[in-house]
Amino acid sequence: MKTLFAPIGDPKNYKEVEYVVDGSDHQYPTKASFDAIRKALSIDHVVVYAGLSLCDLTKNRSYEDCVNYVTGYVKDKLNINDIDLIVAPNVFGNTFVQEDRKNTLFFNFIYYNTLKLLEDKKPDEVYIDITHGINYMPLLATDAIKLASYTYMVNEKEALNLSTFNSEPVVQGVSGPYHITRVYEEKTSTRLSLLHVLSPFLSKDHKNKVQNNVLKGETQCDVDLIYSSVTALFSGIFPYIALIKGGLEQCFRAVEDKLSVVDYMNFRVKTEVRDEGGASRLVYKDKLPVELSHLHSFLDVVMKVTSNVKAGDEVRLSDIEEMAKKFSVSETVRSMVLNEVDLMKKRGIGKEPRLYAEILANSGREGDERRKAQKECDSNRRNLYAHAGFEQNVTYLRKEGDEIYVSYGKCLENVKNHLK
Repeated sequence: MKTLFAPIGDPKNYKEVEYVVDGSDHQYPTKASFDAIRKALSIDHVVVYAGLSLCDLTKNRSYEDCVNYVTGYVKDKLNINDIDLIVAPNVFGNTFVQEDRKNTLFFNFIYYNTLKLLEDKKPDEVYIDITHGINYMPLLATDAIKLASYTYMVNEKEALNLSTFNSEPVVQGVSGPYHITRVYEEKTSTRLSLLHVLSPFLSKDHKNKVQNNVLKGETQCDVDLIYSSVTALFSGIFPYIALIKGGLEQCFRAVEDKLSVVDYMNFRVKTEVRDEGGASRLVYKDKLPVELSHLHSFLDVVMKVTSNVKAGDEVRLSDIEEMAKKFSVSETVRSMVLNEVDLMKKRGIGKEPRLYAEILANSGREGDERRKAQKECDSNRRNLYAHAGFEQNVTYLRKEGDEIYVSYGKCLENVKNHLK
């Protein structure tokens, strides 16, 4: 299935011209480039994001009234009905503004609703047409749609094709043909998607922004839990991610609740129409930083990574093995984890939980040295990373039937401190 997203400006001056798509010979007469792309590439589902700033505030005083007005206005100007037209809260001049004078609401809206649409339609190919977007809208929309696509991709598809199109500018009085060109293309995998989702969290100041702008006053989300799990996923320390799943689920629910106010089916952002100096202006009163979408994306991905893991104090070694095979960010990480798993399967593990250091001390020629190295909950950070989280002084193992179970026991906080 193919889905096309297209942010647009004001369609009142769009003229019918001839478009040629992606180097083909066929010409498509239409007012909107996305309509030509749809026809040329046999797109199954088209989503058009129009700005709320197209609303006439003299006649419409609420978000719902503005949505109805803009929807009718755009479809009338373009004479195109078989599309999903979604009205996004954008900023424009001094008439449509966020109270904090930023434009982050638009990014969050596009990300959240795009993700929901992707999860509903489950396309194999995603297209973005930036021809008719204005100012910041095509830039933020493209970034938001890409983030949503990467989030959707994890655990959903073997691969996802992602392409962006742009047209030559239309010149007044010239009917074309105008060439619509594929300006960006990538085939993303789960591994690449994970890296894209993780990348914002790897910058030095991102943690402070999340703490101060997103989680301030939030009791269900611990910023150290978030960043320790980011490090764990990036480094292949899957036992930790599995063992803190309960806390991450709680955090995801809290973040989902914050972000869901931009759901276009149930929009709950506070707005106020103010009449000032003989003119009306609409003010968005809620503050939603872009880091909220970053955090939602990461937690959504973590829920997918741990979807087959039961939340609790221990995790099956086979589940860790499966996570490593599907969700390692590199082949090096994957090989490291699987090597540790294979070594563990060969150890003499009993029915009762024992510290891995004790198990190692009682096996092989290195027993005496291993015995000296035993120190419960006093992990070596280098060893924690080098052994995929199976550091001998924090890892407890037990065997039940053919299954090995892993836990950190009372050492979980020690592991967290190394990762955060």
